[in-house]
Amino acid sequence: MTMPTDLPLGLIQDHLNLVFSASDGPGIETFYGDIIGLRRIPNVELPGGRYMLRYHGGATELKFIVTEQDGARAASGLTAARGIRSLTFVLPESRRQSVFSRLAVYGLPAPSALPGNSDNTRYALQDFEGNHIELAFITDEPTDPDIVRMEFGFGVSDLAASGQFLQQMLGMSLSQNHAEPHQYILGQSTINLWHVPTSQPAIVGMPHEMMGMSLLQLVIRDVLEARALIVARGGPIHTEPYNVGDLAVVMFIEGPDGILIEFGAAL
Repeated sequence: MTMPTDLPLGLIQDHLNLVFSASDGPGIETFYGDIIGLRRIPNVELPGGRYMLRYHGGATELKFIVTEQDGARAASGLTAARGIRSLTFVLPESRRQSVFSRLAVYGLPAPSALPGNSDNTRYALQDFEGNHIELAFITDEPTDPDIVRMEFGFGVSDLAASGQFLQQMLGMSLSQNHAEPHQYILGQSTINLWHVPTSQPAIVGMPHEMMGMSLLQLVIRDVLEARALIVARGGPIHTEPYNVGDLAVVMFIEGPDGILIEFGAAL
């Protein structure tokens, strides 16, 4: 596949990755590997006895930093907290029956059809750690043994300001904002925004500070170049660029309601 040459911020991949903090490695392997059927890629060993489980779904990489911690978990209900609140797998219709069958084999309840879902193509469920997962089955895409694309759901206190951040800081394109969720697209990834009042807690932070969906990651060519662009646009730097051993240089910026966005480039 020819990669687009006009990706923002020096992106070298036309999608975003999602990083989780998790405590149940075997449960992650069962849900995302055995049930959803993602493609496993090698683990990464981390300091302090931690390790990273990694899966590819289409182009997108899901990274699970597994620790023994038992921090704050995602509040029940998508509007019960602000932060990264859901992950949607967009799958070919041909995979529906196999996923539903494996859910039953592992004793998980059948997914609930989402409201307003008259054609029964979108369903909600939770993984073994309580993360909100949606399944969307489509027939208008070529049947593919892998994931077609992924959507990330953000609960935010200010839809307009959050949308502006996604467009100006990350170079995303507005897809629709006449109804919730508002939708923004970057290559093969979609971010959905819905309103959550500031009276609800913000479950955000680095992976060692929380459990669940922690941050989005962009893989870019040059972190320092991206930093200069972000600062010029008025973006808040959460963590200045630093080297991760001899593997990569990373930095973090602070997005809507404290949601963290990681920029990483190979050394």
